[in-house]
Amino acid sequence: MAQYPLKKIFLIDDDPIHQQIAVLMLQKAGVVEQVTGFQEAQTALDYIRTHATEPEALPEVILLDLNMPVMDGWAFLDAFEQMRDGLLASVRIFIYTSSINYHDRLRAHQYASVTGYLVKPLSKEDIERIASIAHS
Repeated sequence: MAQYPLKKIFLIDDDPIHQQIAVLMLQKAGVVEQVTGFQEAQTALDYIRTHATEPEALPEVILLDLNMPVMDGWAFLDAFEQMRDGLLASVRIFIYTSSINYHDRLRAHQYASVTGYLVKPLSKEDIERIASIAHS
């Protein structure tokens, strides 16, 4: 059985095409055992809240789009930060967005759980950066 640097990544993005491309790239790169996609941020948040005390059920990394309907990435981050201390696993968030807005980048780094800011589409360097957190 192959040994992956990461066990689980959650990809939260309302765009199914970007989501599918990112999943394929992550799988092809061999950096993660399982990628779970969510098209709605609230669904991912509910899952995390339900499984907060089950470290094996939680992802090591979340790739989070900012611009989504209903609950956007900012609302997800606000809610996640409130429950972060109750999680029995360390979860790192990479913003994964098409926004190149400097203010979005600054705002994202004000959240303790945000590890990085990636602009769509994922590059080989982005994937290497995500994988490197397994060794930090």
